[in-house]
Amino acid sequence: MKKWLVIALSTLILAAGCSNANGNDEQGAQSESPSTPAATATPAPPASTQEPVTTTEEPQVAATSEEAAAALIAALKESDLVTLQSYIHPEKGLLFSPYVHIDTDTAQVFQREELPDMEDATEYGWGEYDGIGDPIELTFKQYYEKFVYNQDFMNAEEIGWDEIKGSGNSIPNIKDVYPDSYLVDYYFSGFNEEFEGMDWESLILVLEEYNGGWFIVAIAHSQWTI
Repeated sequence: MKKWLVIALSTLILAAGCSNANGNDEQGAQSESPSTPAATATPAPPASTQEPVTTTEEPQVAATSEEAAAALIAALKESDLVTLQSYIHPEKGLLFSPYVHIDTDTAQVFQREELPDMEDATEYGWGEYDGIGDPIELTFKQYYEKFVYNQDFMNAEEIGWDEIKGSGNSIPNIKDVYPDSYLVDYYFSGFNEEFEGMDWESLILVLEEYNGGWFIVAIAHSQWTI
């Protein structure tokens, strides 16, 4: 009987020891596992949702001819070709005429993306010099300084709103070439009293409406001609 009690007691002690060992193993395993799940990286949006880089200058839209003229004459004064380019008529481009009578056979016309810059060394043909008939062959910068902004036209003596102020031997034909245009004439009556007004000069901006906005179609220089 005593032998049987000893065997039973030993069995109970061994069972208790195994139970404690298993509990300690589970607690150790729990303490080794992280308390919070590991952070996961947020995937980047697909490339197709990224905004494209815009490199082209958007066309300017002026609601009135006066607004367009004011922006353009300021741009011409500063040789701001980026602004000038943005106002060029989307279909007709920009024509340059050295005189108020436009010779459509010889005048240079540039589309918006074709406008030269001041560093362009190309000599273009712009027509003929009045009186002598020699060809006007100049770079864009040379032409600009002689037949575009050669006077402070932004501070002109008079402005003709859809009216040509100066008169000479050249017959204006701007309205024939651009019948739907609106003219803005920046006019000086003269600079030297000895010339009695024969040294007058104008810069004429020729504007047209297109899709609700006003754009420039031509820049004509005007002065006394023989």
